[in-house]
Amino acid sequence: MKNPLVSIVVLSHNRWDEIKDCLESLKKTKYPNFEVIVVDNHSTDGTLEKIKKRFKWAKVIENDKNLGPVKGRLIGVKASKGSFIAFFDNDVVVTPNWLSEVMKTFNKDKTIGSCAIKTMLHSNKKLVNSAGMGCDIFGFAYSRGLIARGVYEEDNGQYDKEEEVFGSYATAMVIKKDVFKKVASFDPAFVMYYEEIDLSWRVRLAGYKVVYVPTSVVFHKFSATKTDYFTKDIFHSKVVYFTEKNRFRSMIQNYGLGMLFRVLPFYIPLKFLECLLYISFGKITTAAMLGKGILSTVIELPKIIRKRSYMQRKVRRVRDSEVTKLMDKRSLEVSRFLRGYGKFVLRKTL
Repeated sequence: MKNPLVSIVVLSHNRWDEIKDCLESLKKTKYPNFEVIVVDNHSTDGTLEKIKKRFKWAKVIENDKNLGPVKGRLIGVKASKGSFIAFFDNDVVVTPNWLSEVMKTFNKDKTIGSCAIKTMLHSNKKLVNSAGMGCDIFGFAYSRGLIARGVYEEDNGQYDKEEEVFGSYATAMVIKKDVFKKVASFDPAFVMYYEEIDLSWRVRLAGYKVVYVPTSVVFHKFSATKTDYFTKDIFHSKVVYFTEKNRFRSMIQNYGLGMLFRVLPFYIPLKFLECLLYISFGKITTAAMLGKGILSTVIELPKIIRKRSYMQRKVRRVRDSEVTKLMDKRSLEVSRFLRGYGKFVLRKTL
């Protein structure tokens, strides 16, 4: 098809002002064939009723409880009819040509499985929120454009090149539906955080590319759904727990045995030292949640190994050397800390 149907899945949970602006912008999308599916994770402030009244052209799915971002997106995919799936958070505002530019890129290369969208801050449209995701071999993921927590690069053309990246940012991304199914979709076990890195990892494991599209631009009202990075809430126990748990889980499920034996002897001591660092700064809860995240992964190891076996047999099509060619070979946590990033985080956010 010249213009295949694209299903746009938008998560919603309260915050009418954000979802209203998001849907209003999506309606102006200059692409002839798309549908919008709003998955409402049990809004309690009247947002759901307002969506139904104002945006009758959108398909609305009501969840009777907040299922979280991962399961919410999966419900949206089940209701989709498109051969491509776009995922958006409710606090994203798109530009009219965002989708047509992405589809141009997909049409260039059949091996492209997913596209990362240039995501700028809505509060300061000169700052880059994400130009695709990077990752090191120890599973530490980051948004290209992020300097330190809450501090972003100014856009001076450094991210104007269309290029292959490790992963897509879940706040705004597009993926082929058949690829999404082939690589086992988002992993419900992740609940929240790191799910897009795990998905992108498997997209690459299956032999597909993840490509960043600089001409597809959206704006993220980051502060609308996230507490300011310079407050203790950003390192709330839930964030630390799920981030570390999912990062460890993703490495075990996606790496071959050779790479696992290579990285784990460095990863485990690194996490131990990180716990000691938090404790030395008096952040006992943070250290405990980090340890709990790793321990919970160890406890769930039998289930993870079964899933790993499936990934290695059914999803993997390329060697780890192909997957890791876009991964940093050193620990970015260590290098950034030595450059002052870690001290900045500890002083400002913990």
